Amino acid sequence: MRDTTKQKRRMTLTAAETGFIVFLLFLTGIHSETWRVEYSSTQICALEGSTVEMSCTYLYPTWVVDKKTVVQRRFWFTKLMNYKQLDLREDPDYADRITYDFSGNNCLLRISGLKLSDSAEYKFRFETNQPDGRFTGSPGVILTVTDLQVKIQTKSWYSTRRYWLEMLCQSSCPLPPRSSYVWYINGRIITDETQQKYSGYLYSDNSVSCAVRGHESFHSPLVCVYRDSCSKVSYSERSICAFRGSSVTIYCSQNSGSSGSWISVGGQQTFSQNTGKYQSPRNRFQVQNDQYGSSLTITDLTDGDSDEYRFETWWWRNKDFPGTTLTVVDLHVVVIRFSSGLELVCHSSCFPPGHFSFIWFKNGEKVQGETSSIYREAVSPEDTYSCSYGGQRSPEVYAPKSVSVSMDLTEILEDSSVTLTCRCDAKPAANYTWFKNNQPLPLKDPHLTLRSVHRSDSEKYHCVAENELGKTASEYIFINVEYPPETSSVSVNPPEILEDSSVTLTCKTDANPAANYTWFKDNRVLLSGQEVHFSSIRSEDSGNYSCKSENKHGKSRWIPLFLDVQYPPRIPSVSVSVFGKILEGSSVTLTCSSDANPAANYTWFKEDEDSPKASGSNWTISDFRAELSGFYYCEAENRRGQNKSSLHRIETETASWKSAAAATITFTVLLLVFIPAFIWIRKNRCVTEQERRPANRTQVNMSPDINGPSAEAESAEEQLELHYSSIYFSEKQEDCLYSNIRNSKPRQSPEDTTVEYSAVRFKKSARVEKTSGAESSEDFALYSTVNKCLQSKTELSS
Repeated sequence: MRDTTKQKRRMTLTAAETGFIVFLLFLTGIHSETWRVEYSSTQICALEGSTVEMSCTYLYPTWVVDKKTVVQRRFWFTKLMNYKQLDLREDPDYADRITYDFSGNNCLLRISGLKLSDSAEYKFRFETNQPDGRFTGSPGVILTVTDLQVKIQTKSWYSTRRYWLEMLCQSSCPLPPRSSYVWYINGRIITDETQQKYSGYLYSDNSVSCAVRGHESFHSPLVCVYRDSCSKVSYSERSICAFRGSSVTIYCSQNSGSSGSWISVGGQQTFSQNTGKYQSPRNRFQVQNDQYGSSLTITDLTDGDSDEYRFETWWWRNKDFPGTTLTVVDLHVVVIRFSSGLELVCHSSCFPPGHFSFIWFKNGEKVQGETSSIYREAVSPEDTYSCSYGGQRSPEVYAPKSVSVSMDLTEILEDSSVTLTCRCDAKPAANYTWFKNNQPLPLKDPHLTLRSVHRSDSEKYHCVAENELGKTASEYIFINVEYPPETSSVSVNPPEILEDSSVTLTCKTDANPAANYTWFKDNRVLLSGQEVHFSSIRSEDSGNYSCKSENKHGKSRWIPLFLDVQYPPRIPSVSVSVFGKILEGSSVTLTCSSDANPAANYTWFKEDEDSPKASGSNWTISDFRAELSGFYYCEAENRRGQNKSSLHRIETETASWKSAAAATITFTVLLLVFIPAFIWIRKNRCVTEQERRPANRTQVNMSPDINGPSAEAESAEEQLELHYSSIYFSEKQEDCLYSNIRNSKPRQSPEDTTVEYSAVRFKKSARVEKTSGAESSEDFALYSTVNKCLQSKTELSS
């Protein structure tokens, strides 16, 4: 292709026309100088079979009389139909070969597979919402489609059957100057020749052809060096288009009269005259040879039959020379969307030139009166449409239906990958848009892949399938991302816990599926469930609580919570550092204690006095005086309440009492020393008398039972005189005095104050004569009674 103009040519109206139109448009506020179309090239030459592009720029006023300009339609055309410009997309001659590209105010037309019949003037037109707001760039772009011819410029005889030739690969219009050429001699490429001209020595039976590199299928016809006596194979058509299911015949001519076979270049299959009998059950390939040429007929065409077919004979084999290219296509309906609505066009690249007669179908029913390639009635996205031509019927077109979303996983774990697939039934094919929680995602693909899926991706998704006829949304699908529990947290309600109140402990964790919970108190299993409820909590319920959460994907760590049950002070207890009465002038410490949470504050009071005496759990009086004697109590208090102790009496000891106590103690000590000595002396004397009078022994019975059987046997006159010695011990442990005292049996109970007796009884012998008065007068029973301290029991040995 080459632009034949040196500069861009601006498509504007002539001065006279402009003046007239300005006057007309002035009434509507439209300024003509802002409506224009500029083409980048106005003259284009292109080779048959190639692809050509035409581009332009269009301008229009943005506003006209307070009305914004909106472009409603833009297209290219070459001819009129019913006095209206026919969009190239609607022209059957250009079916499947036209591409538009509109970007901003730029307009581009691309035509592929150029035919010689495509030579024409191409114009761009746009239409807006403004009254009379339509404009066509005229004149347009002149396209010339050319084929190639070998022109022999010089031919001279060199020797027998050899000639010197100078040849030119000629086109009807200038091709781009940098084009590269291919030259064929007897069907083989001359590899070192790439120029438009070729010269060399050739035999008289040689054939010559040329082509532009890249478009070898559209080579020039074969030319014989000498007359028409060369060996050559010529194909009637370089390319053939046929409908699927139809039949096609490919012809070639050859002047040798030799039979041959056909080959498919891509499929590498060979078809000879007997192919139908042996290689195809349905005899789809039929070869007919005669002295002038050969034909290959293919019936019931399929997509796999699209290929290049070449004829070969013994003298024309393994050649580079292209054959005939067969393209199998479908008749189909193209949907064109305009701002004003939809338009349907029956398309196929196999339409022959000339007049056409079409049949349209709506929902399977024939539409009467529609014979054009364009469906003119209103198009509804709820209906189906198809067209028919020459006995071939197109597939139906319809808006998307049966839109669904599927997922490749049934169980989705966090950090895994999941793919959603949107499917639908739509003709033409649909484009897809994905939505997450009804918000569009920046993806236009039937597959939505979530890599390393996160729990935040657990949402509802759906897709919308859309084509030129309409759009349809799928049902929602929910992505449920599963994951093990995270660290469990324990909460308490209410935050401050009072004894006897209602308290609930709740364990929470983020897990999917939901976790099962196990409670622990001080590392021991308590119960199962998410909550622990105390209807009336007690102080002994205090402790460290924790819960474990677990599902099928794992279990969580847990953090213990200390449950602190608060309560007011219990009744306080008071203790005194000195037992009994307190010596005047000495030091004494009073201690108050109470069970409380939080810890109690203590205040000391004296009975019948309002003001406190001291504060703190310990109160030390360093110099106790008689006037301080009395009843004391303490009060324990925290923010949950208060409580008082019972009264506690504290007394002092005077000096006179001390003297009496000292005398008593002295007398008691002397008595404790004297009595054992006296008993020992008397015992020794008794032993002496017994030695003197062995026949008259005195028996001694040491027994705690003073009413034993021996006592009952004695006569009243023989009873000895009883003597009692009593010793009193103070109840205070500090005042107990001991002398020859040993521990008795342990006290059986705190109330046990039993007095232990040590009885010594001397029986008078029956054999002792009554005349022994001196000795009998010394027989006596001695009782020693010990009144013991409360803290210990003692027994005085006698």
